[in-house]
Amino acid sequence: MSNKSCCFMDKETLREIGYELWKLRKQRGMYLKSVSVQTKLPERVIEGMEIGKFIQYTAFRRLTEFYGKKMRISFE
Repeated sequence: MSNKSCCFMDKETLREIGYELWKLRKQRGMYLKSVSVQTKLPERVIEGMEIGKFIQYTAFRRLTEFYGKKMRISFE
């Protein structure tokens, strides 16, 4: 992982965030390749984030901007 990876999240949180990113892409009917080209992010980074392997802050921010979404965190 690069030094820009988020290392403070547990696996469950990473999976939940990744699943939400995957849902956003599928709701738009987009392929991984097309998102990669349009966001200028490598496919392996997008896929790694979607499967919950890691989160890179800059890539996450670029994807959420691309999808027109914001992330809110709440404690329950």
